[in-house]
Amino acid sequence: EIIYINNDTDLTIDSKIPGACRTTYWVGGAVQQAAKKLKREILATASKLLNLPNDHLVLSGKSVHEICNPSKCVNLEQIANLWHKHGYATIFTGEFNLEDRFPHRDARFQQLGHFVCGAAIAQVHLNAITGEIKVMKVVVAQDVGRAINPLDLEGQVEGAIVMDVGSVLMEEHIPGKTLNFKEYPIPRSKDAPDMEVILVEVPGRDGPHGAKGAGEAVIGHTRAAILNAISDAAGTRITQVPVAAARLLDALNT
Repeated sequence: EIIYINNDTDLTIDSKIPGACRTTYWVGGAVQQAAKKLKREILATASKLLNLPNDHLVLSGKSVHEICNPSKCVNLEQIANLWHKHGYATIFTGEFNLEDRFPHRDARFQQLGHFVCGAAIAQVHLNAITGEIKVMKVVVAQDVGRAINPLDLEGQVEGAIVMDVGSVLMEEHIPGKTLNFKEYPIPRSKDAPDMEVILVEVPGRDGPHGAKGAGEAVIGHTRAAILNAISDAAGTRITQVPVAAARLLDALNT
C-alpha cells in the first residue's frame, strides 16, 4: 500500500542538508513521526467503526482488527474511502527535531544525537624492491544502530573502505600542482581490496528504530588499520600519508 516518491520537490518538504548521514537518520525519523500520526488516525477511525476502544485494536497487514477476535475487523480501503467521503485529512507530516537534546548548541549546526564505534583489520602486501603496496583485505565491524537497508548499508561501508585505501596510498593535494585527477589519483576498481562487513546493531536512543549513521564513521579506524598494517609489514612506523612507493622505500632504507 506504499508508493515511494523519489526526489519530487513538488510533493516533499525540503530537508536542508542532505549529507552527514542525514537521510536515514533525519529524514527517516521524520517519516517515522508521520507514520505514527497516520497510524493513530487509522486506529481512531477503526475504533468508531467497530465500536471498540483503541487499545483493543491492532493494525496488521491491510486491516485493523480486535486483538482477541481477528474476525471483527475493518480494512484500510474502507477507512480511506470514509476519509475521502467526509473530507478528512489524508496527508500527515512528521518532524524530527532534536534541538531539545542539545539546548546549548549553535542553531547553525545540525545536531546528530548518536555515537558510534567500530573496529577494522587490514591485510596488506608490500614489495620491498619496488615499494608497491597492495591492500589485500579489510574486515570492518561497525556499530550501525539498526540496519534499515542492510544491502545499501554494506555498500556504504565498502565505499568508506575504498576511500581509506585512497587516502592512505595515493591521494595528496599539493598546492599549485594538484589541478585535476591526473595529479590527484583516486582508487579505481582494481585498487579495491577484498572486503568483509560485519553490521553490529546496537540501537541508538533517537534514530528511527534505533538507526545511526554509518558512512563517515567508518573512515577513521579503517584508515588507521591500513596504515598500521603497512607499518607492521615494513617493520618501521610510517607517519606520513599517502604512503607512495618512494616514501615506503625511504622508510625501509632509513
